[in-house]
Amino acid sequence: MAKIHELIVDLNSFEFKKTIDLVLDPGFTDEIKLLSNVDVHIELYKDKDSIIVTGSVKTVVEDRCARCLKVVSIPVEGTVEATYVQRDSLPLVREGAGDDLENLLPLEGDLLDLSDRVIEAIIVEVPQKVLCKKDCAGLCPFCGADLNEEPNHSCQKKEEMPDGWHKAIAELKGKLKS
Repeated sequence: MAKIHELIVDLNSFEFKKTIDLVLDPGFTDEIKLLSNVDVHIELYKDKDSIIVTGSVKTVVEDRCARCLKVVSIPVEGTVEATYVQRDSLPLVREGAGDDLENLLPLEGDLLDLSDRVIEAIIVEVPQKVLCKKDCAGLCPFCGADLNEEPNHSCQKKEEMPDGWHKAIAELKGKLKS
């Protein structure tokens, strides 16, 4: 991942609070396909032993419909939240206690790279199952025709080709019956 100079913060460059407002080019990351610039607003607050990071990101992500595979544009408004603590100040995490400490991260050195927090804020907002529309009909399981474009599609090939696993189960089932 390319380092974004504006997202690398020198902790000695501010005393209590720092605000970062910037617009990132969609090509700043190759982890996700972005269709528009990324508007970033981040505020950092210095506490006694920690840095509290809050903010927001706004962009448009490209993904594919889970049913018909068409390209879908997804507007994203994500939240940046993290608390960086000196490694020696990190509490010992007991089993099951880590849920409350999800955004608690170790702070090492005087430079803080917030690039991962920005990408994380975008990725978390993308749905696990993307659909081009709620009632997407998907593709024909036999020939792959787009059923949204051909709602009256009737495939000539109605038999599914069994894979090796299903074929073995069918043979075993036949043996058990006889």
